[in-house]
Amino acid sequence: MQMTAMPLLGVRVIVTRSADQAVYLSDKLRSLGATTIEIPTIEIMPPSNTDSIDSSIRNLSKYDWVIFTSVHGVEFFLRRMAILQVPISSLSCVRIAAIGPATSTVIQSMVRNPDYVPSIFLSESIAAGLGDLQGKRVLLPRADIASKKLPLLLRDKGASVDEVVAYQTVVPRELKRDKLRTVLESGVDIVIFTSPSTVRNFANTLGNVSGTKELSNVRIACIGPVTAETANQLGMDVDVVANPHTINSLVAAIVSYSRKLGNFEGGLR
Repeated sequence: MQMTAMPLLGVRVIVTRSADQAVYLSDKLRSLGATTIEIPTIEIMPPSNTDSIDSSIRNLSKYDWVIFTSVHGVEFFLRRMAILQVPISSLSCVRIAAIGPATSTVIQSMVRNPDYVPSIFLSESIAAGLGDLQGKRVLLPRADIASKKLPLLLRDKGASVDEVVAYQTVVPRELKRDKLRTVLESGVDIVIFTSPSTVRNFANTLGNVSGTKELSNVRIACIGPVTAETANQLGMDVDVVANPHTINSLVAAIVSYSRKLGNFEGGLR
């Protein structure tokens, strides 16, 4: 009974999400018996320059679609609207798309039901599902380091796309190489990555990860194929990829992987 209820008992997991987002994931893992070590490799900050996002907010009526690709994108966009005293009702003039259930839920609770949410949380899916975009104007409020894939796909369909920085991701000051290596050397079973930037900052802090002894017995779990591809490119062998690409599915995939190894207690090593 204990094995069923606590399938991750004894498993030590590094959670690399930003501090404000790590709690939910860590709680889920601990409820299944895991020991979690939160080492945020990204920190979410307001944009250093708000001119572009402010201009887009003041001119929402000129857009046909606003596409939100993350919870942070929604939250920082609405925060700027409040600062500028632009009512949320101004978003009634545009159609809203959201990538992922978490982003959709936030939009539902703070604005209204989104007009489109793809069943697969990838750029290709959202671009394909918006219908005819010829001559349409699309607003993309995203991170400063967001991939260019989605805007390129939208432009290929004839849309005029405005990319604005809603928030920026920075490396936390507390993230140090010695600290990271000490934690890894103390014994870690799984490192979880939830975005390409969490992978890049982890790798840059640790140094060259390809063949790094600290990662030789560590499993890598990623929230989706884009994050997994980044990890592979940086020399990591990815063991777990969530499908669909959500936190709950990621936890379920880690549990499934642990069970396949047939070692429910005492870690995966």
